[in-house]
Amino acid sequence: MTSLRHLVVGPTCHHPHGVTAATASLQLRRLPSCTRPLRSRLFTRVYALSSNDIRVGTNVEVDGAPWKVLEFLHVKPGKGAAFVRTKMRNYVTGNTVEKTFRAGSTLQEPSLSKETKQFTYKDGSQFVFMDLTTFEESRLNEADVGDKQKWLKEGMDCNLLYWNGKEEQSLQP
Repeated sequence: MTSLRHLVVGPTCHHPHGVTAATASLQLRRLPSCTRPLRSRLFTRVYALSSNDIRVGTNVEVDGAPWKVLEFLHVKPGKGAAFVRTKMRNYVTGNTVEKTFRAGSTLQEPSLSKETKQFTYKDGSQFVFMDLTTFEESRLNEADVGDKQKWLKEGMDCNLLYWNGKEEQSLQP
């Protein structure tokens, strides 16, 4: 069992051990594993990943675009530095490329969020989705939906992917 030490800045979840923001924010102490800082919508989450942390399914931001890792291979040659060879798919364009990173290099994690919306109807060349909690409508073009339109039925719940607050083409019925 590893013991991690956290410096908590800001409010935390309520815990029966009595750890609160007042008792933990100014001192470095061992906290229960379930105590985590609450997320705030006011701040953008930016995380740095090491290339050694890359696994299949990891989302990374490279060259200002979000990518999903499809395959990876950590290579340690007999001579020279280690590197990570990856095969990634771009969420925006849908292109698949192979990229190589030096071992230990830093990558950014994109701010992706997934929202469930209901497909309501098709309006010309656009597909209209509605958020069932706020009743706001989102529209995607035929090109963004792609070949997934043959599986869409009215009233079906779909997952839409957002990157930096913008809708992307990733639609998962």
